[in-house]
Amino acid sequence: MVTHSGVPRISQRDVALALGVGFFLFAVYLLSYRGGFHSVDEVSMFAVTESLVKFGQFNTDQIAWTQWTTSQPEAQGFFGVDGHVYSKKGLAMSLVMAPLYWLGLLIPGLGMLQTASLINAILTAVTGALLLLMVRRLGFTAQTGVGVALLYGLATIAWVYSKYLFSEPLAGLLLVGTTYLLVAFRQEGGSWRAAVAGLLAGLAVATRANNLFLVPVFGIYLVASSRGRSEDRAASYPLLPIFYFLAGLTLPALMVMGYNWARAGNPLQTGYDLTLFSPNLLLGLYKLLFSPLRGLFIYSPLLILSIPGLVWLWRRHPATTALILGIIGVTLILFSIWSSGEGLSWGSRFLVPIVPFLCLGLAPVLDRALAGSKALVGLLLGFGGLSLIFQLLGVAINPWVYLAELQTDFGGEFFLENTPALTDFRYIQVIGQLKSWSLANSDVAWWQPWGFDVVALGLSLALLAITAANLKSPAKNPVALLLVSLLICYVTLTRYFASDRQFGAPQDSYTQALTVAAAQARPGDSAVTIAPYHYHVPMNRFKARLPLTGFAASPPPLPETAQPLLEDATGKQNSWLITIGLPPAAPNNAVEEWLAANAFKARDTWFDDVRLVWYGAEQPTVSRPINATLGQELQLVYVNTVDSSQAGKVLPVELVWTPLQRPSADYNLFLQLVSADGRLVAQHDSPPSGGYAYTSTWAPGEEMPDRHGLVLPADLAAAEYQLIAGLYDPVTGRRLQVDQGSDFVELGSIKVESSSQ
Repeated sequence: MVTHSGVPRISQRDVALALGVGFFLFAVYLLSYRGGFHSVDEVSMFAVTESLVKFGQFNTDQIAWTQWTTSQPEAQGFFGVDGHVYSKKGLAMSLVMAPLYWLGLLIPGLGMLQTASLINAILTAVTGALLLLMVRRLGFTAQTGVGVALLYGLATIAWVYSKYLFSEPLAGLLLVGTTYLLVAFRQEGGSWRAAVAGLLAGLAVATRANNLFLVPVFGIYLVASSRGRSEDRAASYPLLPIFYFLAGLTLPALMVMGYNWARAGNPLQTGYDLTLFSPNLLLGLYKLLFSPLRGLFIYSPLLILSIPGLVWLWRRHPATTALILGIIGVTLILFSIWSSGEGLSWGSRFLVPIVPFLCLGLAPVLDRALAGSKALVGLLLGFGGLSLIFQLLGVAINPWVYLAELQTDFGGEFFLENTPALTDFRYIQVIGQLKSWSLANSDVAWWQPWGFDVVALGLSLALLAITAANLKSPAKNPVALLLVSLLICYVTLTRYFASDRQFGAPQDSYTQALTVAAAQARPGDSAVTIAPYHYHVPMNRFKARLPLTGFAASPPPLPETAQPLLEDATGKQNSWLITIGLPPAAPNNAVEEWLAANAFKARDTWFDDVRLVWYGAEQPTVSRPINATLGQELQLVYVNTVDSSQAGKVLPVELVWTPLQRPSADYNLFLQLVSADGRLVAQHDSPPSGGYAYTSTWAPGEEMPDRHGLVLPADLAAAEYQLIAGLYDPVTGRRLQVDQGSDFVELGSIKVESSSQ
């Protein structure tokens, strides 16, 4: 590996070993895979991926309800200049998830969310492989490199976070990649390395904005490395590598600024409040490193050995160690003074990106242990074994169960950082995992309350055995191993897609309603959902490209920020409202009340407790005076509708009433379309205004608009039809008489064209 000039080089065997480590770690992560969400942060980033792949957009309207169910500082998104909801999170993670989401969308038998949930397993495994190469670059043995990579992947919090959709594992990989290229540049030169390092650093910033503070650290190292090279042009032009680095940084920077501009109308606005800082640095360091709530050295005790390890590494590679310490130090200081909490997490999620750098400090420790230091062997076995057990607890049982219990015990304190959990080790999460140990809280997909999937477990164990054998004798051609991994992964995911009941039964009522809406939708149509506790169901199963705008049930008045979203959702030909557990005209359903006043309700269908309501969005173009009196109680003043429509569409009809006296009953309206020979071809019955304005509440003299939609059958023949309407008492079935002696009012003729025209 070392050339005649003493510069370490990476051999083919090193690459084969790195690939072997990566495949092995991925096999472990597939065994501990769960699939699905644990935190709303994940939902926010995934929603961007969904919108991007399905619709070529960046908004997160499908989870708009998050903007009103939490306080604005805690909200996962913000309202952009166009009135849509956008995620505050960095764009890079959503982009990286996109290929896996696309595969889940394209391939039958796969769920989009379940497939995308593999992304951090892949990224963490790649980080482990890259760590091995980095250790080799620093001149340590291949055995040491393998040990460091496996300790990183299995004995630190990196394993737990390989299960989730947080952006920190991606940030860690990009930072390690940047560092690797800069070290390679220092050793071998090559301006292209500086350029690619800049690209990766820029993508790290696009992943998490705090990484912007690390760019100067990389720059200083790059300049120092350039000055130290005598055989490179950079020796004469020490700032030339910085030029290449900044050139690589340009593309991600433009991407981030363009994304910010599209969302907020400002290239520098991310949606985050960047003023949330605290002067209490020491408390922050304690919280991040040693507290029972967040402490990195508590949840990964092995990393304590990185402290002497980095001292030993400094003696061999002072400049590179300074770079490593700069990355660790800047990150620690930044998040120590960051006053906004981390929410519910396993240790400190914010520190996941620096875990691989701390693991580099384990290389000298492991190297000395392998050289015969019994004391270091004992320390590595003790701290490493303890760390491994902790991570096993974290991946086996859902950590959020115990944290949610703590949150309840401490009066709903969301971040838990102002509670005894920050200092009292009786509340440590490791003990909480043991308390939460049960099948109901299992966080592995193959072992759940609804069943034990022995096939999925067997496949995962088989891949683990295959990759372990390969690790002993790395394959010269890893393509076969890749194909085997893909096949086992595919079969395993198809089993989970069919069996995982966290998404309900395969054809549950919600899925049926979504499927019916998608089947009837036309290009440009959309749906509005009031199902905030079921948002993950369509994110995993719903493959149709029907946009969803998600709201939560809430009483009037409708928030001002909600109106543009509803206007956009109902601005085409059709829209659908899908609710779960809500009756028609529920008093706590401000969204349906708005739709009743602004759209044209045509059909109401139930799927158990799921309700699918079809609305027409086409607006009336003609107004016809009527002036008919019904039952001496109500006068129909005029009707707003259209002269012509098309079979299969919703005919918009707005009736404008004026009560002559307070109506004696709550009447329903019937709206009918009849042929020239008097044959009924379409009908709609409903309370006025969708049930939000019963006639008994109408005051005399008040003008009352009342909107309805009439679905024209798709096979309706092209002809001229007559539109009629009337009122009846739903209790007795008696129709109100019209002043002309009839029990209905003629609203005029409608010309209908066939759906093929």
